[in-house]
Order: sequence, then structure tokens, then C-alpha cells
Amino acid sequence: MQKTEQKQKTKILIADDEALIRQDLKEILTEVGYDVVAEAKDGYHALELAKITLPDLMVLDIKMPNINGLEAAEEIQIALNKRIPTVILTAYNQVELVQKAGEVGAFAFLTKPVKPQDLIASIETAKFRAKEMESLNQDISDLKEKLEIRKLVEKAKGIIMKKLSLDEPEAMHYLQKKSMDDRVSIKKVAELIINDGKLN
Repeated sequence: MQKTEQKQKTKILIADDEALIRQDLKEILTEVGYDVVAEAKDGYHALELAKITLPDLMVLDIKMPNINGLEAAEEIQIALNKRIPTVILTAYNQVELVQKAGEVGAFAFLTKPVKPQDLIASIETAKFRAKEMESLNQDISDLKEKLEIRKLVEKAKGIIMKKLSLDEPEAMHYLQKKSMDDRVSIKKVAELIINDGKLN
């Protein structure tokens, strides 16, 4: 398989309590150009290594001693305060495990023994879905910001219309001019008017 620039940038943490499986996973991932930054023997070890290496993506076995893969995924994301795309490995194909995996940010669920092509496909899918979710969250955040600005502008316009006896278009023009003259955002102008009530 050919290495790509994109894959080389992806830092991956792998965790499995079987050393041979960890070695196989590392070989598969390294061969196609991923950067395996940590190998953990159990969930607790994965948590400690994640804090040090800050992986972009995780491949975790579900059944490990101390902390299992699902618990580790949840605790790692809490510790790092970010959602990390995760591929969960298991010898069991149970519906409740799949549901739980989705709740902790797992974007793919593979049953052992894992085929190299399935692992690579799952990782690329997890990366793609994580980007989609990040983009969606950004869109939601942008929309909330726009709605917040609109509310502030409407409230400030009401104050301007009342104090200066202006109609709505004139009040909006007042806000825009003040924003340009003071070289600050219209949101900032609106906040100052609402909080101070001054129109100088």
C-alpha cells in the first residue's frame, strides 16, 4: 500500500492486552504511513499514554483488564477535553456494545480477527466522520453567534429608536456608522449601547 502525506500526519494510539495483536496492528498501520505514537496493554495504560502523546485517533480493544476499551475512550476524551475518533476492536458482536461504542465517540466497530483492509477503511471512515461532526459543530456555533448578534442589534436598535426618535433603518445606519467610526464590531457597539445606554 502506498504512503500518503495525509496519513503520515495522523497520530494513532493502539491498545490491546495481547502483545501479538498490538504488533500486528502497528505493522499494518505503519506500513501505510500512519504514525503509531503509543501502544497500550490495557485501558489504564492507554489513558496515561494518551495524556502524553495526544493522539488524533485511537484503535482500542473492547475487552482489556483494569479499564476496558469503551471506558478508556470515555476517560481519555474527558481528560483531553476533546472528542477523539475511535475504532473499537472486539471478539464479540453484540448490539449493546455497538450502541455503547457510539456513545463514547467510536466511529467504527471491528470484529476480530481484523483484516488490514478493513482496519484502514475503518480508520479513514472514522477520520472523515470526525471531520463532518467537527464541521457541523462549527456551523451550529456560527449560527448561534449570528443569532446572538441579531438579538443584540435588535435590542440596541430599540434603544436608539426610542432615545433619538429614529425609525428602524436610521437606527441601523446609526449602529453601522458607529461601528465603522469606532473601528469595532457591530456586536460590540450594540453591547455598549445596551449596557451603558449611551449614544455618544
